[in-house]
Amino acid sequence: MEKEAKFYQRFELHMKNGDVVEVYEEYDLPVEKGIIGQFKRGRKKFLEVNDSMCGYIIPYEQVSFIVVSGVKKVV
Repeated sequence: MEKEAKFYQRFELHMKNGDVVEVYEEYDLPVEKGIIGQFKRGRKKFLEVNDSMCGYIIPYEQVSFIVVSGVKKVV
């Protein structure tokens, strides 16, 4: 039986110190619940990122701007 493919939206967080952090979220997640919605509303102070290896927290106040840069298919 073949697994159903999942799609993830890729974002580049351009930090005030010049670093660029790549993060992904589910493609079909409503905008208001995703990274862009959280950033625009300013209600949350931190973005929590968890991947297969570790987790980390990014303070939104350190993000200059966000670039939506593509979609990744995972099977």
